Amino acid sequence: MKKTKNQWNKKVAKYSLLASAALTMLNACGKDEEEPNDPDITETDINPDITLSPQINAADAREFDLNNDGVMDVSVGIENYTYPGQPPSNFTYSGVEGMNGTELLTQEESFIFNSPNYGAITLTEDVVTPITEGSTISSSQVTWLDYGILGGAGVYINENITLGQFFGQDKYLGLRIPVAGNIHYAWMRLGMSNDGTSVTVKEYAFRETPFTPINAGDK
Repeated sequence: MKKTKNQWNKKVAKYSLLASAALTMLNACGKDEEEPNDPDITETDINPDITLSPQINAADAREFDLNNDGVMDVSVGIENYTYPGQPPSNFTYSGVEGMNGTELLTQEESFIFNSPNYGAITLTEDVVTPITEGSTISSSQVTWLDYGILGGAGVYINENITLGQFFGQDKYLGLRIPVAGNIHYAWMRLGMSNDGTSVTVKEYAFRETPFTPINAGDK
């Protein structure tokens, strides 16, 4: 089988999330900033949580400013693609995009797709790495990208596909954010439904001192 780099999912997701985010230019509403245990960490508990769930052939996305400097750092979004013809498709995918230079921890994930034109091919995508509470986010990690898939599930061109590692979990993602030429580390806590049709943004935190690690869940 030929291994190739699949472009449809990442490109469509990335530009769709950008378009949706442009229409929904707002930061998290109802934020509840708690007094941090670590004065070097700015932590925001989103209350109530923001749940993103798209309508058919539509997207839902939000942008977040993790350090409250007026510059958006991250866009989280989810989109549905449904085509009732032949071959049919009903696929929902979600992702995180770093904005203004922000990058997130990712890893590669491969799956087999039976292409109508080329047969079975192995495709590789960049997916967001799920991080457990207490794990360190620092310069020791090397796979940083400006976009990663949280999850994708459903039927695409008559093929059942499952992609991503956040299904049915409440996990953290690691971020590095450039500010005034320096790198700051941060985390976000997200949840995803078992079937991948909704994503919930729950909490995030930003390390004020540049080039200093942060542990997932630190506040």
